[in-house]
Amino acid sequence: MKRKLAGLAVLTGVAAATTLLAPTTPAQASVGLYRVAATSVLDATNAKTMTISCNGADQVVGAGGRINDGQGDVLMTRVYADATLHTVTVLGVEANATAVPWSVDAFAVCAPAGAVAGLQLVTTTSANNALDKVAVTAVCPPGKKTFGGGYRVDNANAAVAIDELEFIPALTSVSSTAYVFGAPGNFTLQTQAFCGTPLPAMALTQVDSASNASAPKTATAPACPAGSQTAGVGAVLTGLTGAGSVATLLPKPALDSADATGREIAAYAFSWRIRAQQVCVG
Repeated sequence: MKRKLAGLAVLTGVAAATTLLAPTTPAQASVGLYRVAATSVLDATNAKTMTISCNGADQVVGAGGRINDGQGDVLMTRVYADATLHTVTVLGVEANATAVPWSVDAFAVCAPAGAVAGLQLVTTTSANNALDKVAVTAVCPPGKKTFGGGYRVDNANAAVAIDELEFIPALTSVSSTAYVFGAPGNFTLQTQAFCGTPLPAMALTQVDSASNASAPKTATAPACPAGSQTAGVGAVLTGLTGAGSVATLLPKPALDSADATGREIAAYAFSWRIRAQQVCVG
């Protein structure tokens, strides 16, 4: 088992951004997406779950979450939608016992009823095993693209860290990866893709943070093209391989950009970085 840390250093800068378009269609008028958010109680209780719902018959097209405080000792092990794509649930659990108060944020990006045709939830779940690394991909049906995604770790005893929730440029699938840093025994990882009929404009924007040994790190995805809004949020850690976790998947309140934060949960003296992703639709 790797040695675990509670302390963290300061934020680093952000490196050059890249923008990947899929497809290369001019942005159209916004479809009226909106964000809803909820925050759990702030205390030292372990664990915490927060659930937030879209209004009325509106549906989830993107999910996000954030661990507030916790100093890297708290893992965000679930950011997922329910089967009807109406609610988003986020779970935080302590990897290292801490007396520091912390809380969990849940974010849902919602589409007005009927604004996105053919919305459906696609889920893929790993085998129940104790592998050191587990990666799972959820693929949208032919003719549909992913607007957002989520993940869920079960039966991991707070010893499995999420290393990525990643969209591909074609926006046809979502992948999540988890690394074991303790002794969880058998566990499962589920990846979710929120799939629908493509809108006239859909784009993936992403940016990498600086690569160094400082922690935590936050990267902010480039702004969505004019006339489009943030739907899904992703993050990819490179270089930590089980010594850190994704602690923030944040669609900004105006739905024009997104943040991703990575935190160390174990002593780690080598360089690493985080990539922030967002799916822009319009």
